[in-house]
This record gives sequence, structure tokens and C-alpha cells, in this order.
Amino acid sequence: MKELNRPKNLKRFYLSWQKLNHVYEEYAKKYNLTYISMFVLQLIDDGTTQKELCDTLYFPKQTVNKVILSFEKKGYLTLTESRKDRRSRSIILTDEGRAFQKEVISWIEKAELETYASLTEREQQTMTDLWEKYTDICTDKIKGI
Repeated sequence: MKELNRPKNLKRFYLSWQKLNHVYEEYAKKYNLTYISMFVLQLIDDGTTQKELCDTLYFPKQTVNKVILSFEKKGYLTLTESRKDRRSRSIILTDEGRAFQKEVISWIEKAELETYASLTEREQQTMTDLWEKYTDICTDKIKGI
């Protein structure tokens, strides 16, 4: 495998990021989910629309639609005409979907909240500020801005 020429700390950052993504992916597999479908499931609340999910998660419309349709097929949700916009449909969790969401997501949310709480307020602020800065600059560079 070709070794990418990255500075030591950037490599550490990248590998750590990939490790966490892998942990999420492995956790999702326990429930026959993908990484993407798990994060979609996490954000579904009664009345959520596909557009809201796409806008929040930055996932393509087709990808989110595929996840929504698979959840509908499994009986986890129903789609109804949105009261706000007749062109879109609202996602409503079924009782089975709500139970599945709670089973899958509660452990992830607990782990994330406990992890974040293990950092001092200053560390939380610094980590978030630096991540936002890195994301914004990298986004601009990749887009050629």
C-alpha cells in the first residue's frame, strides 16, 4: 500500500478520524445497518423530511432516499404528505421504528455524551473550534475557493 506523504500530526489526525468512522461502521453492522443509515436513523423525528436529513448530514438525496425506502419496507416508518410543503413527505416513525431507533441510537448517544463530558469545557471548546476551522479551510481548498 502506498504511504501518503503527510506530516506526522496530520497522519495521526487522519488515522484517528478513520478509526472512529470504523467503530461507527462496525457498531452499525450489528444492527444490519450501514454507517449512513445509522446516522439517518439517529436524526429521524416525527415530521422530519428527506431534505432536512440531506441538509444536516450532507449526504446525497439519492442515498438518503434509499435509506428511507429501506426503513419504510422494514416497517420502521411511514411517509405522509408534509403540512409545510406538499411537494415533500414527512417521515413518521412507527412504534417498531421508534423501538429500533431507541435500541440502536441510545448506546451511541450515551457514549458520545459521556466522551464529550470527559473533556473539560475548555477542551470541548478548543476541539470544536479547531475542527470547525479545519473543516472550513479544507472545504475551501478542495472546492478551489
